[in-house]
Amino acid sequence: MTSIISQAQERISSKTSDPQAADFDEAKLLFAQGIACARSGDLETGAVQISSAYLLDGRSIKFVSKLADDIGSASIEKNYVLDGKLLTDMLQNESPTSFSCDILHIMLAAFLGSTPGHGQELIAVAMVRIDTLVTCIQKNQEIEDPSKHILGGCLTRKALLYQKSSLQMGLGDFKNGMRSLTNALKIDEFYTQARESRACIWGSKHLRSDKTVHAEWKRVISENHVDNRGNEVAYAFLVLTTLSDSSLGTVGDARAWYDKMIAAIVRKDEIYGKRRQDELPPAVLSAQSKLNDYDGDLNIWDSIAGIERITVREKNRQACLKCGVTETVEGKRLKQCIKCKAVYYCSRECQVADWKEHKKLCKILKKGHDEQKK
Repeated sequence: MTSIISQAQERISSKTSDPQAADFDEAKLLFAQGIACARSGDLETGAVQISSAYLLDGRSIKFVSKLADDIGSASIEKNYVLDGKLLTDMLQNESPTSFSCDILHIMLAAFLGSTPGHGQELIAVAMVRIDTLVTCIQKNQEIEDPSKHILGGCLTRKALLYQKSSLQMGLGDFKNGMRSLTNALKIDEFYTQARESRACIWGSKHLRSDKTVHAEWKRVISENHVDNRGNEVAYAFLVLTTLSDSSLGTVGDARAWYDKMIAAIVRKDEIYGKRRQDELPPAVLSAQSKLNDYDGDLNIWDSIAGIERITVREKNRQACLKCGVTETVEGKRLKQCIKCKAVYYCSRECQVADWKEHKKLCKILKKGHDEQKK
């Protein structure tokens, strides 16, 4: 529970200029404020703030079916977690003039929709709520005007259609899920979140050609901030489609996409926290596996570790990858690794001592460098 509190209090936007990071921070703050209001008895205000947080960035919501028995009634930990009882209390306090409980029903379906038996009923209720809200906004489009500040200006048709697609795909209804995402993009063609989700399903379910999927992910990358948390998946699909269709590029091109994928993984972990191997997206692991058929001994963790070491040194200009100094003992410039030409050493002693750590990444970088010269 302590880790949840520290994550909630951390300001992600201090590490990057990505607008989504700022939205994430704002959503976490709204969620914490909403929980505090609801627990103090102001259920209506709490519902508005929590539903606004969910629409702004659903990853800000920390939900548990039941609070742990060792959390006391006065514990600060309760202000960072939404439990099933509190959510039920807010739903039972539904106001006929507020949209917040509609969003809470959507949240409930997202969290518990996979529960055998009862889950499908929750999804059905949420879908009806979504359709009702979309119809209501179509009749009165001022509702989604940000200046009106209805649920923080986040209650929009495109956001609701995105939520609907997630529920539809949770039921295995990919056809209608794709239709909902496409309709969201008709409302706003730059709604990249929907484009990413659709491209992911196209690629993973082989619903479109490699060329179409490749072009879609290139567009996503062009629209995303360099630190966007979805970039690792975008680059992974570019690896996969390039290796599947030779007209999209060479193995060297796929390797270049792979290097960018590794850099995106490292950057995401720097900003949002280190992950375990089983927490990496399936597309990332598939990209490594497929490229491994060509390179033979790729290990994604070796690549990540190597990039992390280089990144740390790059922050201090050109520095020796082993000891960190920025010039030789004679005051001369550092020398490049003659194989990969991507890292620097102050002496042969440092290079030899570092070879065990560097050699696997060196091989990957050298292949990319050689391909670029062709």
